[in-house]
Formats: sequence, structure tokens, C-alpha cells
Amino acid sequence: MRKFLQIHLILILIGILLIYSVFDEKSYLRFIAIIGILIVLNSFVKIMRNSEEILHIFFPAKTIREVKPKFKDKIWQTISMNLFFLSLIFLIFEMDNLENTFEENQIWKTVGFSGIGLAIILLMVLNKIQPTIFDESGRRYSVIFGFIFGISALCISLTSFINREYSNKNVIVEKYTIVRKSTGGKRNGTHWIFINYMNNEIRFKISEQKWNEIKIGSEVEFNTQIGYLNYKYLENI
Repeated sequence: MRKFLQIHLILILIGILLIYSVFDEKSYLRFIAIIGILIVLNSFVKIMRNSEEILHIFFPAKTIREVKPKFKDKIWQTISMNLFFLSLIFLIFEMDNLENTFEENQIWKTVGFSGIGLAIILLMVLNKIQPTIFDESGRRYSVIFGFIFGISALCISLTSFINREYSNKNVIVEKYTIVRKSTGGKRNGTHWIFINYMNNEIRFKISEQKWNEIKIGSEVEFNTQIGYLNYKYLENI
């Protein structure tokens, strides 16, 4: 398994180098980036599929599977998995609002990493008060994964929800130049427009009708609001 991990980490590195090497290419060479993306995704999926075994090899648990786990340990495992699924559902419902927030990337980075940090602290506390939770490899994996993903996703979703739901509702009209447009392809009916904001190119999801009306290079009025947490979001165009 160690060799398996080394091979796929090397493949991920090769894929990233391929993507980076042709990142600004406009010719047929840009298709090399697709190969790089496929290599990275394939290796990443294989690592994730074997992540429990990899964790056990580097940080061995006392047992692979317990015959009679303690009731409290099972409760914490159930809590972690419910946290994972509920936060995932909340995040899915909040995605549209997130995508129409000007500082979306900042929320993903700062709030997401803060959530991971909080999850690690809670796991350390849990290890102190109920250390037997981490004795079984499978349960340890589900608790760690459930807490880290669940709490970080919950923090991101709550930030977006509170920011929009409790804003002062004062609409600010601003003009932005559309630098490009994009769609999610035939199978995906998503339509995006792109603008430059604070030296970064950001995108917003709009209706197909609006997308067809807006031209690249044109100035468009955005009705924006400053949210409760000072993140600006697009109300409508």
C-alpha cells in the first residue's frame, strides 16, 4: 500500500505539471491539460477509495473491526456520519447563494480552513474524553472524516446563510464589464458570466434568458447587497 500511495502521488504531481505547463496555451496544446486533469482525478479517486487502509498503515489502530463495540463509541460514529450527510445537504442547498457571493473564494478558504481547525480541536477533545472511539480502524476513519468534512461544510454553509439572510437589505447598484461567458455544457443547464473584481476574475450564475441578452464587453448593472458578515452578494441583474 505504501508503494501504491507513492505511485499515485507521483502521478498526481505529473498531472499537475502537465496542467501548469499548458495553462495559458490557446492552441491544440491546451488539450494536454485535459490529460493532466484525468490523471489527477483518477489517482485522487483511487487514493480516496483506499484512504482508510492508508490511514491504518501509517497510524495503526488497535483493531480493524471490533466484535462488540461500546455503545458510546457507536453513538459518536452515528453522530459523525449524520453530521457529514446533514452538512452536505445544507451545503448543496446553499451553493447557489455561495456562487453569487463576490468573496466566494475567500469564504471557501478562510471559513473552510477555520472549520477544519475547529474539527481537529473537537477530535482532540473527543480523544481525551472517549479514547476508545479511535481503537477501531473503520470507526476512527468515519469519525475523523465525518467531523472534518461535516464541520467545515457546516461553517461554510452557515456563513453564506447568515450573511444573506440577516443583511440590511439595502440595494447598491454597481456597473461591471462582462469579460467572458460560459455554460456547463449540454447536460448541464448552468450559465455563467465573468467579471473582474479586486484583481480577480469571478463568475455568477444567471438565467439562460439573461445570459443570451448579455454581450461580452458590455457594461451591466448589478443589484448588490452587503451581507450581515460584510460579504457582498449579487441580488439580481
